[in-house]
Amino acid sequence: MIGSPTKVSIIVPIYNVEEYLSACLHSCVSQTLYDIEIICVNDGSTDGSVRIAEAFAARDRRIQIVNKPNGGLASARNAGIEAACGEMIMFLDGDDYLQEQACERVWRETLEAPTDVVIFGTRIFPEKPRASSWHYDVLHVRTRRYEHFTPAVLFREPAAKPFVWRQAFNRKFFQECGLRFDERVGYGEDTVFQMEAFPHGKTFSFIEDRLYNYRWYREGSLMDGFRYDLDARIRKHLSFVELITAYWKEQGWLELYGKDYVSWLMEFLVVDSCSPDAKHTDEHLRQVNALLDRYDLRQYLNKVYPAFRTQAGIVKRAAK
Repeated sequence: MIGSPTKVSIIVPIYNVEEYLSACLHSCVSQTLYDIEIICVNDGSTDGSVRIAEAFAARDRRIQIVNKPNGGLASARNAGIEAACGEMIMFLDGDDYLQEQACERVWRETLEAPTDVVIFGTRIFPEKPRASSWHYDVLHVRTRRYEHFTPAVLFREPAAKPFVWRQAFNRKFFQECGLRFDERVGYGEDTVFQMEAFPHGKTFSFIEDRLYNYRWYREGSLMDGFRYDLDARIRKHLSFVELITAYWKEQGWLELYGKDYVSWLMEFLVVDSCSPDAKHTDEHLRQVNALLDRYDLRQYLNKVYPAFRTQAGIVKRAAK
């Protein structure tokens, strides 16, 4: 960007969202913080999305378009990270939009104290059909700051996961840790990224300001496809938890935070696996037990928090 240094980069992956993209990009160019860049990553769109992005770029020099073959959301975000020059990096899905003060508020937070990750609140729309209470719980943020990584950041702050678009990251943090989205993951890439990224972090700011507007329901979306097939969702969860666990093993984090990690596994995998709506509970529990054995995690089953003792007991009985 010509002129002032770029303070914030907004990465907007674009794939066939022509119906929503104008509102999305309008929210970017209307930011109260001017020194930003908007990186539109065209991930092989086949509709009119690119023409919309080009029209915005013709009117605002802060917009750049990166064209690439379709590779999925993780691939598009990685392309955006490679192109980003801002001191902070934010992610915006093409069917969502930002509050006009979003970038300014994030930037102001980083001026108050150096921060690797800023986590902010979210507005949910549409109102009908209504999102679940789980959505409202995890998208609500309480203001809090951590001066070092602790398992509480990931496991006891509901706002820490699973959506990366309500977080802003220091670009130097990305560079120092070599952080990128795992392009092998087509569902759950946010969870994989955050579980791999956060333990590398040193400073975290949680702010209650609702800066992001999340279209929680869009018929035909990937999330919509898994919403009504619990077993398919569990199988996807099991596949990417394997990747996370292998990474944690490699980094030595399982030895440091094993009890917290296994408690998360009980909540993330076992609660759904034992749901009356799950048709293949035995199969799912066999895979959970295999994961525990493969990474020497069974030792933590007796140490998990009281809230997950029931799940731990179910897993142990299934192993017999």
